[in-house]
Amino acid sequence: MPGGYTVFDLLLASSRTPSFIDERVLSAVERLVEDGLVRQRPQLAVVAAACLGDPATAIRSLAFAGVLPDDLPPEQRSELSARLSLTPDQLNKSQVMAAAGRVAVFLGLSDVRSDTSAGLPPDATPAYGLFPHQRRAVARARALLQLGRARLLLHMPTGSGKTRTTMSMVCDYLREHEGRAVLWFASTRELLDQAAREFHKAWSVLGNRPVPIAAAWGGQGTQLGDLSDGLLVASLQTIYARRDEPGFIPDLGRRVGLIIFDEAHQAVAPTYRRVVRQLSTAGQPITPIIGLSATPGRTFLGNKSDADLAEFFEHTKVELDTSAEGGANPVAYLIEQGYLAEPEFRLLGELPYENVPAAVDDDSAELGLDQADYLHEVISATLQLVRESHRRIIVFAASVELAHLVAATLRAVGVLADAVDGTTPPETRDTAIRMYKTTAPVPRVLVNYGVLTTGFDAPQTSAVVIARPTRSLVLYSQMVGRGIRGPRAGGNKKAVIVTVVDPSVPAFGSIAAAFTHWEDLW
Repeated sequence: MPGGYTVFDLLLASSRTPSFIDERVLSAVERLVEDGLVRQRPQLAVVAAACLGDPATAIRSLAFAGVLPDDLPPEQRSELSARLSLTPDQLNKSQVMAAAGRVAVFLGLSDVRSDTSAGLPPDATPAYGLFPHQRRAVARARALLQLGRARLLLHMPTGSGKTRTTMSMVCDYLREHEGRAVLWFASTRELLDQAAREFHKAWSVLGNRPVPIAAAWGGQGTQLGDLSDGLLVASLQTIYARRDEPGFIPDLGRRVGLIIFDEAHQAVAPTYRRVVRQLSTAGQPITPIIGLSATPGRTFLGNKSDADLAEFFEHTKVELDTSAEGGANPVAYLIEQGYLAEPEFRLLGELPYENVPAAVDDDSAELGLDQADYLHEVISATLQLVRESHRRIIVFAASVELAHLVAATLRAVGVLADAVDGTTPPETRDTAIRMYKTTAPVPRVLVNYGVLTTGFDAPQTSAVVIARPTRSLVLYSQMVGRGIRGPRAGGNKKAVIVTVVDPSVPAFGSIAAAFTHWEDLW
């Protein structure tokens, strides 16, 4: 309090100073002076101030003795009265004692408060929490595994948090099984990278010890001999390539206590089936396998491979249960509650589904479409979305060549656009994706062929242009899923899906219908 009285000033001027001194303290000080441990005898006012104790107690003691507010100079008494919303005449020792903390600050003391003065925290928000439907899925999956089920499939719509939900289970497992690793299989660089980063985020909150994150894909992470804890993210191709190394597969299987298959369909691929079986049966008991999928089938009409998938996972499927909240169809409920965006499907210009072949490759001549017309329709649809104020738009082109042509044309007319594909150098691809994910309020378009259908998470995306013909409901659902994150998941309330596939084809115009399309197989 510059220019004003402090507690020491009051004691120095008060004739009552000795009454605040504890004689035992004074005797102890005198002895320290006599022994030469203290060079100068402190003033009595200093000793008195020291004996007053904590700030609030000191103020109450001074008020009780009449030092406060009586010994304050008139100008300081007036200022303190104003601080306490009183008139100088109203200021008395009772008012000072009632506002001891504020008076202490006024007189240059620290404001000491009880830990409970502000009340207890009203709640606690987890740093890596799950929504209620995700927690129920985790509880159901854990219950099945504890009952001895060796395989199950977690069926959750794209954009509903499959990876986060599963990472919560992975962290639970590692906390409870120190000395056993978890093996996470995925088929693309994007999915593998996403898994490693999401585990790092989850374990930093949910973990109880340091654990390694090992990688085995794209030629990296080949030394796995010391793996006995943590997470191994691997491509089946990399593990399969080492199948003939003596003892490699059985030894890895004994180190692993849980296997996760992101995009579960790869688990039943004929090429890898023997490796999967060896990994899961190398130890005792049999290592559980959890598959993840938004589409628990591969073909629209259902064939032997779809039946094989259901059989491999022992016809055991855990899906989102939203019945407790009154949601009969999980997808419809997630849209209603804002976890997923409400999609609006539009047919892409004059490119009808029936005019394209069942399979297309990077040769644009195989499209059966005039390239100039294709570019015109795709660019026109994208520009319309920009005019509608969509700030992040993904375009799935029909070939590598067309992806780059679309991006170049958009740039030529003033729209920020990049193109990525399987041949794009990693650093170039990462830069394009990073720029797309920025929050800058300018429109950006990311055109791709074959690399962003899985493992790509950009919740800001509010529009998707599916300019890639397909009869695969799996692939189609994955492309739609890139743009349907809802506001409660960091996305948008509504999303626009402009598609070359006729939305009137069953399950291709409704993500709720697509989610339940393969129920008969399970």
